[in-house]
Amino acid sequence: MEDDQPRTLYVGNLSRDVTEPLILQVFTQIGPCKSCKMIVDTAGNDPYCFVEFYDHRHAAASLAAMNGRKIMGKEVKVNWATTPTSQKKDTSSKYKYHFHVFVGDLSPEITTEDVKAAFGPFGRISHVMSENAQSCRVTKG
Repeated sequence: MEDDQPRTLYVGNLSRDVTEPLILQVFTQIGPCKSCKMIVDTAGNDPYCFVEFYDHRHAAASLAAMNGRKIMGKEVKVNWATTPTSQKKDTSSKYKYHFHVFVGDLSPEITTEDVKAAFGPFGRISHVMSENAQSCRVTKG
């Protein structure tokens, strides 16, 4: 059934000059895209994005066509995007349920304690890193 098949791709190892509109322009040549979300890490890591397609068939064709291709001089890595429920859990580790969560566009008034209070009901929080703290390479908590 089409609804059960993945339709979202992870696209990594992107140039810092790549934009969401450019990714959509490139991937739409293979099949209609529903959305693109670019993640830019202020710590200096390569940007990456998630491209969602309307159907699995176009997503699969894009994966086959684009993995290893160059976009703006960098060879991109394309794979199926996964969610924590579809990833294999490492049951041998004390961090078997350890996840990283990115929350953007927070008001500067939001404190570490506010974030911990909001996410605390979902499990232990190892640390909170704010965008302002990231640019200074300092973590909170």
